[in-house]
Amino acid sequence: MTSCKLSKVLPSCLSFVLKRKKALHFNNRNFGRKMTDGSNHLERTAESGRNNITSLATVIGLRQESTTVKSLRLKIHDERLTFKAGQWVDMFMPEVDIVGGFSMYSSPEQLQREGTIDLAVKYSTHPPALWVHTKCNEGTKVYIRVGGDIYYDPGVSEPCHDLLLIAGGIGINPLLSILCHVRDLITLKKKGNLECDKLIPQKVLLLYSAAKQDELIFKNQIEKIVFSNDEVKCIFYVTQAESSNGLKAGRIGKDDIKESFNWLKEHQTKTYICGPSPMITNMEKLLIDQGLDEKTILYEKWWIPAETA
Repeated sequence: MTSCKLSKVLPSCLSFVLKRKKALHFNNRNFGRKMTDGSNHLERTAESGRNNITSLATVIGLRQESTTVKSLRLKIHDERLTFKAGQWVDMFMPEVDIVGGFSMYSSPEQLQREGTIDLAVKYSTHPPALWVHTKCNEGTKVYIRVGGDIYYDPGVSEPCHDLLLIAGGIGINPLLSILCHVRDLITLKKKGNLECDKLIPQKVLLLYSAAKQDELIFKNQIEKIVFSNDEVKCIFYVTQAESSNGLKAGRIGKDDIKESFNWLKEHQTKTYICGPSPMITNMEKLLIDQGLDEKTILYEKWWIPAETA
């Protein structure tokens, strides 16, 4: 690609990022910390680890998941790019000088198999999200780079564990990525890859809350995973609607957390939380009150309400 053509895709913010790369602080074990409260995604995540590869990507699919959420599938051009379940991307969009920060909901195995990743973006007037909802089309080219210190990537030498995933609204994105990763590991095990058996959690429970049923995006996909795998369960909550069709009314509360450990084992449970900041704070307190070690409760507060994705 010539520099002339590249300039149509590559916003000025990308060159700013590349210049700052050496100044970024990498720490893959600094869990549960709040990002710097800057005015944009790059500043708020300045201390987050990032992949060295910035890849061109082409939008090959768009879908309206709800009245407020749009998903897009990206074909990744650089085969060296990889990610871990739960990470996010910096996305550099044409004619937008602000970098977007969006979580992936697809699994790392999908990228290996198909060369694609999936993102879901909630509507807002923040320029990156607004661009996705109003300007992005199939065939549009963007640049992405993987980042994030909170991810699920157990090693074969780690002890057996259970997995508790707690999602609020669009916070389902990175947790669905983790769930899909577990599903893919189980599938590989069933096909004879016994090495995967050492990586698969013994039990997985997803607690997923949204305002209304139509905002429980990916509900059908999640139910298919649950139906196909005895190790996985999910409970859906709606905070602004009545109980119906297997949905629980109200927010995830103390009793829900307590009941989770009728199935999961407290001493071996890893918990990942993603949702609005007040929800994360409340869930962490309830989990600690339940007796969980705070080192096993993982989350990342790097967004602001206008840019939650």
